Amino acid sequence: MRTRRIGIIGGTFNPIHIGHLILAENAYDSLGLEKVIFMPTGRSYLKDASVILPSSDRMMLIDEAIAGNDHFESSDHEIKKSGNTYTAETLSELNDMYPENEFHFIIGEDSIYNIESWYKPQMIFDNCVLVVAPRGHEPDDKLIDIKDHLCRTYNARIVLLDTPDIDISSSMIRDRVSRGAGIRYYVPAGVERLICEHGFYTHGSAVYYDE
Repeated sequence: MRTRRIGIIGGTFNPIHIGHLILAENAYDSLGLEKVIFMPTGRSYLKDASVILPSSDRMMLIDEAIAGNDHFESSDHEIKKSGNTYTAETLSELNDMYPENEFHFIIGEDSIYNIESWYKPQMIFDNCVLVVAPRGHEPDDKLIDIKDHLCRTYNARIVLLDTPDIDISSSMIRDRVSRGAGIRYYVPAGVERLICEHGFYTHGSAVYYDE
């Protein structure tokens, strides 16, 4: 029987910001999770790799951001893999490795509307409880409709999380850095320091994909 409820929050984290951290902390509190694992993607088939920091740098920023929080962890499970990484395969692998765990995969509302186009969506739903953070704090009819559709079609287990809507994206931070604008309070102080020290995001175009 599964006894440990573990949160997983994935993404490129390019870079990690306070929106990610607030979402993870709210999931931990609201769902009674034992811990939340930040798992950066290696090579995502959904993103343009040309504007993504190397995995070692993104992991460094994550570790700095979560330092001192004993219920946050980072994992290099995906960045160690060669080729494209797929959420479905990762969740299946984690369930095989840790059968005692019940994994709660945490996403923002925007992702749930295209999750059926992800690689093997049935495998995703078979291997996790999907935790969705609504925009605007409260779920609207559109979100409730897609939740009901996915539950009927895939026998999905979906939780709508009550969490603040933090309108910050990694692309916003990259854009601000590239323009010389400050990112204080957008990211933890240690992350801001490392971005400045290493000169991350200071070159190239200010127009990036969102995440």
